[in-house]
Order: sequence, then C-alpha cells, then structure tokens
Amino acid sequence: MQWLSLIPALTTIFLTFKTKKLIPSLLAGVVIGSFISTRSIFNGITSIGEFIIDVLTDKDSAYTLGFLIAFGALAELIEMAGGISGFSQKVEKWAKSERGVLGWGWLLSIITFFDSSFHTIAVGTVLNPLLDKVKASREKFAFILSVTSLQLILLIPIATGYLGYMVTLVTNNIKDTGIKENAYLIVAKSVIWNFFSWSMLLIALGVTIFGFGFGKLKIGTAKNESEELTEGHVKKEQKANEAVQEYPGKARNLIIPILILLSSTIFFFWWTGKEKAPTFFGALSSADFNVSIFAGALLTILVAGVYFLFQKISLAEIEAHIIKGGEKVLSLIIILVLSWALTSVTQELGFNNLVSEGFIRSIPRFLIPAALFLISGIISYTIGSSWATWALMMPLAVAFSINTGVNITTMIGTVWAGGAVTDVVSPLSADMAKTSFGEHMVTSLPYVIAGAVISVIGYITVGLLF
Repeated sequence: MQWLSLIPALTTIFLTFKTKKLIPSLLAGVVIGSFISTRSIFNGITSIGEFIIDVLTDKDSAYTLGFLIAFGALAELIEMAGGISGFSQKVEKWAKSERGVLGWGWLLSIITFFDSSFHTIAVGTVLNPLLDKVKASREKFAFILSVTSLQLILLIPIATGYLGYMVTLVTNNIKDTGIKENAYLIVAKSVIWNFFSWSMLLIALGVTIFGFGFGKLKIGTAKNESEELTEGHVKKEQKANEAVQEYPGKARNLIIPILILLSSTIFFFWWTGKEKAPTFFGALSSADFNVSIFAGALLTILVAGVYFLFQKISLAEIEAHIIKGGEKVLSLIIILVLSWALTSVTQELGFNNLVSEGFIRSIPRFLIPAALFLISGIISYTIGSSWATWALMMPLAVAFSINTGVNITTMIGTVWAGGAVTDVVSPLSADMAKTSFGEHMVTSLPYVIAGAVISVIGYITVGLLF
C-alpha cells in the first residue's frame, strides 16, 4: 500500500493547479496524509499538529526559519535608512540607455544577492524611474529582474537565504542513507548541475546585450486577472505597500551592511569549522553552516542598527522596521513549514520505499537526470513555488541516486533546476517593473521553454557520458 504515499503530494499539486492558492493546497495535502497515516479522523486531526511541530522543533529547520526572518528584517532596515534610494541617485548618472539600465540590474546583484525578494524590490525601486527616461521595455526589465533574483542567487554558494534552506533540505534527506559527505559541500557542488539556471543566465545576458527580439515572440495572450478580494482589502494592501522615503538617501546605508554581512558570514564559517580543520579553506568547508549564516545575519542587524543610531534614527524606528521585515516573510515561512510537513507525511507513508523498488531500475540510466528535471519543472510551474517543489522532490532525487548510482550532486542539481522553472515568471518582478503579470508571462514563456529544452539536452548528454 506504499502507493498511498503519492496521494498527499498529488492532492497538493491538483488543488494548487485548480485554485492557484498554494498554502491551502499544502495544508490539504498534510491533512489528507495525516488521515491516511492514522486511518482515523480524530487521530488524523491530532497528528496534523504533530507533523508541523516536529518540523518546527528540528534544529536545522528552526535555523532556516530564523535566518529568513533575519534577512527580511535586514532588508527592511536598509530600505528604511535610505540605502536603496541613495543608491538610485548614484545609478541615475550612469544609466543612459535600455542596455545600461538592464546592465545595472545585473551589477546591483553584487550588493543585493543575499535575498531574492530584497534584490527584486531594491533593484526595481532603484531602476524603475529610469525606464521611461531611456524608453526601455518594462516586460524586458521584469524578465531580467526575475532571472537575476532566483536564477543568479541560486548559483551563489554563500550568505543567501536560499543556501540556508538548500543545506537544511539536503541534510534532512541524507540522514540515515549512508551518505557521509558534508551537506554544504554537496549543495556547493550541485550548483554546477543546475543547467536551467545557467541557461537562463545566458539567455538573459543575450537579452540584455543584444535584445534577442524580446517581446516579438509571445506564447498566449495576457488576460486581466479576476479580482477575488474586496475593494477594501485591495486598498489596504496598496496603502501598506506604498514606498515611503523616511530618511535621506545614502548609498552607504546599503553598501556597508552588505559588506558586514559578507565578512561576518565568512568569519563565522571559519570560526565554527576551525576545530575540525587546520587550514582556512578547510575550516570553511567544515563549518556549521546554519549556525554561521544565522550568526552573520544577527551580527549584521546589530551593527547596522547601531550604525543607524549614530545617524539620528531612533531605536523605536529601528525596532518597528525589524518587526515589519520579519512580518514580510511570514507567508514564505508558512509555505516552508507546510512543505516540510508534507514531505514528512509522505515519508511516513513509505514514499522512500516506494521509489526504491523496481520501477527506478526500469528507467534507462541516461534518462534519469532529464526525467527528474522535467518532473520537478512541471510541478514547480504548476504549483508556483520553487521552495515547495524542492521539498517534494528532494527525497526522490536522493532515492534515485542511491538506487541507480547516479552522482548525488548531479541529482540534487536537477531538483534545484526544476524548482527554479517557476520563478522566471515572477509576480513581484512584474509589479516592480510596473507591468501586468500577464504580459510578463507571455513575453517570458518562450525563453523559459528555451531554457528547459537546453537543460533537457544537457541532462541527457550527462546521462550518456556518465
């Protein structure tokens, strides 16, 4: 009856596809999985809480949630202190053409890479006023924002919110499997095999430098989205999201906190790993990753807060924005907790044993990376969440690797790649570019498909060579 382990995940995928609402769909998957696991209504209800609490009490998972909140708070502090607006004033002097504006979208990744949402909001805020001045395409700008948020940041193996989640996910899935390699090293090596993100970066560079006929080829027609919320709710949300410049723009209020974040994170990598390895780089590879990145984020908030105090920004203001920044990542935290709980439910029902049986060996070995990428990509595009896709597919990647001998870093890289498919079309990027999500979707989709085709060819090639 191990096939029952598929029902919770399939329920989530189906409901997300039908309703376009991820959180209720994930919860439904957890609820159904709990009922199947206990075969009792009342025991099922109580076990829902047990699955969720077990996730929250896991040390690695708690660290992941902690530094996501910390990154949200830090991003909010930087925006409040005028770091984004100050940098915008500097950039305006140099961006004189569409190519120049898009190029700055890439360059700004150097100081906004630690969080994808912060990157999208910061770069969008900085460059949006310049789009009309240089007569740039807003749809093209939305595409570049999307690619430089997830696809680029996903390939950076230090001090990002994605990296913390990735290491935690790998750690949890290789427990008791006999895989002894450090989870951080597995993640760092798997970056090479994320063919989709590499493909999208190359395509986006082509769009930035040469145009690549962006917008001339569209798939589908943009439609007006039906409004399901009340007028009062919409007005309240619009008011809450209005950008308010509270303090004069100062570019250093963006640059200095980022430098502190980078240096402190590297320091704590060394500090937590120095007793395990005598050399500096050996210590970095042996570090307690979750502890290091969380400590680096907390220290950055502390130092940045003191730095802002010396600029006559009140402690009350700093506290208020730390709380506000934490609130902004609440929906992501809920998605992660429910995704982890859903993974736990499916494993409880015997999913790992199901995928360990004969059908894995019936798949030609050279097709396995490509097949895993396609499955992950379809799921991520259907449910609209890379985070949830990674949680659902990682157990499958580890099981495939163990039972077929395909390198673990290759299999994990295909999962990152598949989950990343959905984020090339980002509602936040469309919003920051001040274009409709529909236009962003139909103009970006041809490039998403091109990236997927390139990735499939790459994974089949890898399968034949290995």
